[in-house]
Amino acid sequence: MDNFNADLHIHSPHSIAVSKSLNLDTMLETCKKKGLTILGTGDILQPEWLKYMESNLEKENDGSFSYKGIFFILQTEIEDLENIHHVVLFPDFNSVKEIQSKLKSASKNILGEWGGRPRVNLSPPALVEIITDSGGIIGPAHAFTPFKAIFRQNKFESLEDCYEGVTKKIGFIELGLSANTDLADRLESLKNISFLSNSDAHSQDPRSLGREFNRFDIDNPSFDEILLALKRKNGRGITLNVGLHPKLGKYYNMFCNRCRRRILFKKVKKQANNIFNQYSITENFIIYYSNDPISSRLDYLEQVSKNKMNCLSCKEELNKNFKVKLGVSERIEKISTSIEPKHPDHRPPYINVVPLIDIIRSVKGIKSKTSKTVLNDYNKMIRDLGTEFEILIDTPITKLEKFNKNLALIINALRNDEIEYTPGGGGTYGQINIDV
Repeated sequence: MDNFNADLHIHSPHSIAVSKSLNLDTMLETCKKKGLTILGTGDILQPEWLKYMESNLEKENDGSFSYKGIFFILQTEIEDLENIHHVVLFPDFNSVKEIQSKLKSASKNILGEWGGRPRVNLSPPALVEIITDSGGIIGPAHAFTPFKAIFRQNKFESLEDCYEGVTKKIGFIELGLSANTDLADRLESLKNISFLSNSDAHSQDPRSLGREFNRFDIDNPSFDEILLALKRKNGRGITLNVGLHPKLGKYYNMFCNRCRRRILFKKVKKQANNIFNQYSITENFIIYYSNDPISSRLDYLEQVSKNKMNCLSCKEELNKNFKVKLGVSERIEKISTSIEPKHPDHRPPYINVVPLIDIIRSVKGIKSKTSKTVLNDYNKMIRDLGTEFEILIDTPITKLEKFNKNLALIINALRNDEIEYTPGGGGTYGQINIDV
C-alpha cells in the first residue's frame, strides 16, 4: 500500500466568494507545491462544473480519476433543511447524475449557475438515504462551526440526535478549520467514526488549498479505497490528519454576532465587585478583566449558551442588543463528555500547522497576504527544499537552518507546540505571535 495526501473538500467558481481563476490547471500547480496527491473536485453537482470535470478527468484502470498526475474524488457540499452542511463523495459520474436527478425536485438552485453548494429541502436522514442508496459517502462538514454545522450552538449534540436511524450510514465527520482531534475526541459519541481534516478551499492559493489534509494508507487513489480507509477495513486507513491549529481558525473563539468582536478574559490583581464592569473594547476584541478569569469566563459562557449575553460594544455604540455566540472551543466545552480528549486506538495523530506563507510573512514582518517578496521566498523554498508539507513536517531542522535560521526556529517551535496564538473568531482568522 502507498501513502496519499488528500484534501477532500473544496469549491468551484460556481459557489459564492470563490476565485474565478480556480480550475484544474491552477489547482494542479498548487497541489505540486503543497504535496497533495488527491483532491476533491468540489461542486460536482453543478451542471457546468460537472461537464468540465467529466470532459477533463481521465479514468484510470483502478477506477480513480486523474488530471496530469493529480488524482480526484468526485465531491460536493450540500446544505439540508436543518441548515447543516454535508460533504458528499461519489464513486463515479453516473452516481453524480443519479443523485442530481433525485435531489433536483427538492432544490431551487442545484442546477443554477451559483448552485455549487446547493440547498436541498430534505431532512438530514432523508438526504443520507438518497446519497448512500446511490453509492455515495456523506458526513457533516465543518462539524463544530457556529454557522451551518451539525454541532453549532442550540443544535444537535450527537450524531444520533441528527441522523436518527441512519447514523451508521455516516461515513465520517469533518473537523473544520477551528477544531482538531484533541477537541473532537472530548465527545464520547464520536469515538467510532473517522475524522477528516479538509481545507474547504475557495481558492487555489497555497494559503487555502490543502491548508488541511489527510494522509491515507491505501492501495490506489480510488473512491473504493477511500471508502475502505474511512471504514478502517482490510488494512486501509487514515494515518495522519494535518490542519491549522484550532486557534488560527476563524470561528475558534466566541464573538458578537453583529460586530464580530471576539470575547477574551484576562487576569488582573485588583477587581471590582462585578467583573463585567471591568473591560476594554478594541477594534477586534472585548476584553474582560478578573482576578479569576477562568471562573468568570465559565459564568459568562453559561449565559452565552442560554442566548442571554449581549455585546457590550454594540450596546455602547448603537444602544442595541446583539447576542454573543459560542465559538468552536466553547461549544465543544459545553457538549463534551470529558475535560481531556479520549482518543480511540484507531485515531491517527493530528499535526497542528501554520501555512508556510504565513510563517514567511511573520519572519519578514510583512502584513500583505499577496506580497511578491513573500511569494518569491515561498517558491524558492519549494524549489530548494521540497513540498510545503515536507518542509513543515519532515525536513530536518538543520537543513532548514541553512536556508533561514529564523524560519527554522519557528517551524521547530511549531513542531514542538511552542507557538503562541491570538485566537480567531467571528470570521477572522487567528494569528501566530512570534519574536525572532
